[in-house]
Amino acid sequence: MSDDLTLDDLPQTTEEAEVHPDKLFVDAENPNEQDDALFGELTDGMRTTGWFGGRIVVNKGPLSGYGEDADGLICDGEHRWRAAQEIGLSEVPIKYVDFEDDAQRRLWRLRLNKISGEHDTKRDALEYDYLLDNGMSDEVQSLTRAAGEDLDELLAEIKLQGDRPAQYEYDPEHNVYFEDCVEGMRERLDDNSVDCVITDPPYGVDIDLSDSMGRVKSTTHAGTVAADRDEGEAFDLWDSAMEEIARSLSPNGHLYCFASWKTWGAFADAIEKYGFTIRNCLVWIKKDASQIAAFGTGSKPVYAYKHEFIIFAIRDDARPIKGYPEDVLEFTEARWSDVADQAQQHPTQKPTGLIRHLAENSTQEGDTILDPFMGSATTAVAAIQNNREYVGFEIDEENYRSVIERRISEAKRAKDSSVNNPETAEADD
Repeated sequence: MSDDLTLDDLPQTTEEAEVHPDKLFVDAENPNEQDDALFGELTDGMRTTGWFGGRIVVNKGPLSGYGEDADGLICDGEHRWRAAQEIGLSEVPIKYVDFEDDAQRRLWRLRLNKISGEHDTKRDALEYDYLLDNGMSDEVQSLTRAAGEDLDELLAEIKLQGDRPAQYEYDPEHNVYFEDCVEGMRERLDDNSVDCVITDPPYGVDIDLSDSMGRVKSTTHAGTVAADRDEGEAFDLWDSAMEEIARSLSPNGHLYCFASWKTWGAFADAIEKYGFTIRNCLVWIKKDASQIAAFGTGSKPVYAYKHEFIIFAIRDDARPIKGYPEDVLEFTEARWSDVADQAQQHPTQKPTGLIRHLAENSTQEGDTILDPFMGSATTAVAAIQNNREYVGFEIDEENYRSVIERRISEAKRAKDSSVNNPETAEADD
């Protein structure tokens, strides 16, 4: 082996610099976790001894999944970056790397993570699965061999229950209650205590996707919607829910209720019954027609669904809406805009960008948004991203508790890490 190789002969990073910590962000998927005690040691050591380790490695330039605004996405050095924020450091040393795509960045991060730190093996497995899907089988095999890991054993952790993604052990503080929403609102919500309602109640179409096409079977839900067996049941439930919504929503609050052409009349009647005036029929254009054409009508002739309605209703003392938003909203479905593997976490999951848009139009920071039919927690995630409070109910605890707690936990982590970037989070919307 030649000993003439110098550092200059190695591939070079784009540039080195010192930047303010606020210019950097993370993706909230790092499998290298650090407990509070170790983080405390890191911050104390940084105060007394100085900067630990090398420069923080960050992305330079556009990146798949993040668009043009990916400068500053951290590949290595997240804990040092967090420690710098903790002690109030005004600059941190970085080196830019122009990664080819996000798979290259994740591969580099996994390689560096293996050197030190404790790992969440399920997050490791998800990272390996992502890299395998992006054509990096040889690199993954090499890395797992070097780390003494059994790749099949790791991947088995995310192949439970029909290829369902790993059920992480989250215990976040949240305001979602796993109980009947009518009883829950009656017992837990004071009069005039919420500022906006954004909800997607059951349509009564008896949706069951568990035995449908393969893409749907691989989702993390059981393929059903609670209280969705028939239209009469759904309409009765909405009427009962509206009584509590009317009581708990402030007089100046706004109400958004998703509906289909089949449910519009009954939903609207209940809304007006409890003193609301319907101001608009918003139309959500999904950009690409739903794969679940007419909710499984099989060979019967039907056009594929590409839109849903949203009832916008107020009372006499309603606050103004922000600006002059249009009544046709174009947002890509959640399976394309929110979910990396295109497997939704709820059969009627709405895109976070759409819910965030409604929240921004009708609320202010610090306001509370109510969703009596929380599903996979999209309303909660949108509220967190917008510095709003939220409260919600979901009766199907068995299928959605883990989904809800994971999404809320990751949304909080992303928010705390200054990741919340609406332009990049919904790049396809």
